[in-house]
Amino acid sequence: MTAPSHAGRHRIEQLIGVGGFASVYLARDEKLRSSVAVKILADNWARQADVRNRFIQEARLLRQADSHLLVQVFDIGELDDGRPYFVMTYADRGTLGDRLAGPPLPLAETLALMGEICQGVAVLHSIGVVHRDLKPSNVLFCSRPEGGERVMVADLGIARSADHLSGLTLPAGSPGYQAPEQLYFDGAPDARADVHGLGALTYHLLTGRVPAKPSDRVPPSALRPEVTEAVDAAVMRALDPEREGRFEDATAYAAALSSRTGVLPDGGPGTTRKKEPPRAVLPSAGQPGAGRQDAGPPGEGDPPEDSSGQGGPSGGGPGGERKSGFSGRRALVVGGTVVVAAAVTAVVITMARTGDIPEPTTTTPAGGTSASTSPVGDDTRRWLRADSDIPGEYRALIVNAGTYCDQPGLSPALIAAMLKAESGFDPKLSDTTNDEYGIARWTPSVLWHWQPGGLQGREPKPPFTPEVSILSMGRFMCTLGPQIKSLPGDPALKLAALYRSGVDPLKRAKGIPARWRPYTAKVAGYLRGYQPA
Repeated sequence: MTAPSHAGRHRIEQLIGVGGFASVYLARDEKLRSSVAVKILADNWARQADVRNRFIQEARLLRQADSHLLVQVFDIGELDDGRPYFVMTYADRGTLGDRLAGPPLPLAETLALMGEICQGVAVLHSIGVVHRDLKPSNVLFCSRPEGGERVMVADLGIARSADHLSGLTLPAGSPGYQAPEQLYFDGAPDARADVHGLGALTYHLLTGRVPAKPSDRVPPSALRPEVTEAVDAAVMRALDPEREGRFEDATAYAAALSSRTGVLPDGGPGTTRKKEPPRAVLPSAGQPGAGRQDAGPPGEGDPPEDSSGQGGPSGGGPGGERKSGFSGRRALVVGGTVVVAAAVTAVVITMARTGDIPEPTTTTPAGGTSASTSPVGDDTRRWLRADSDIPGEYRALIVNAGTYCDQPGLSPALIAAMLKAESGFDPKLSDTTNDEYGIARWTPSVLWHWQPGGLQGREPKPPFTPEVSILSMGRFMCTLGPQIKSLPGDPALKLAALYRSGVDPLKRAKGIPARWRPYTAKVAGYLRGYQPA
């Protein structure tokens, strides 16, 4: 599309950046007699409400932060053709990416620069925003009136604010800089994902190289001997593959980077280590951004949370003998520390693309229950038998969970059969003895991992809504199902046993464990009755 001549009162002068979702133009504000940058959403995306809303959200987040350490937003509006735009600071001195093309900066200058970048990211963290795409092209420079320059963090196109972090999160970020959890569908990255990005930027500035994969990575001093042991320690901790090993946020990392030791004292900020289960890794969807100034995407649909190898909500349930303590879908407690039942550090989900798991959108199905649905539409008879006892108000939710991904054995009929076996479709089920609640018999501490948004959201407290309970079943199956795909047995019944026992018990039994066969037999009976004729 032809470049506009004006954006409001701002006269467009030239194109300075192009991304997949938006273009950035140098413009002139005649009234204030100053140069500005104008970011305009591409025409093909401007017609999509969700993308348009995220574009506007980016402007709002930048305006909310309103810091000279970030690109600042001065105005927002629409072109005559309806495309939204916003006006922001013009970075007349280019990007950090431009400077990385030259010789390495002196060590002291690198650390000072990283301190400023950390301060900008810390502003975002202070208002509950996670950037999620820290990379050289998103660090900009502009002239100061009094001389010199200032650093600005840019492009919040895929940033997430606290009030959106509980939403579904697709993989995001840029290869080499993104934290490992950003490869996960529903990785729910927090401030520690940005710490990884900051560590990667520091590493690149110090060594001239993007960090290698963890197994091949060496400390910066191995490539640049003048780097001190303290800086080595701070950078390598920021790049820890497990996010609980990193500093808590940008402020803590900056403090360690500038400290004499590079490590904060025990008990100080950044020393908290939250034990979390490892997760299933999806193929990276991150693409390097294009354009000189903040022309990145306005975001994506916001990703399953936990590939710990844990099973379903408890170690018991209909058709099976219960165990005391944590088991099945619960974590195993040893010496006061939460230990994942199956020691899986990273499991690749064998999906051809991230699109294999649809992003739910909010609709209202028949019966008036707000449900997250994707391929459901208004008619569920394609997936579920119409004359069955499946309650009408849950059918859309069940179809959504059962079509959450292309996992062998997963189907709406299976989800319905399991709900029947778990609770008889009772949304008010309360089994306080086993700490299980709701229509899918989730234990609160485990549902926390599998709920939309995962651990980034609040720990759920009973009663659990059917919306959360049922959708979380689909996310559970799509994450852990691939780990048992090669085991012998009916694919659907293996998933039912997985929900009750976990990955390791199925692997040890080389199929469905004997103690769960009565439960899977019950599920099989319901399954036959729920499949469409």
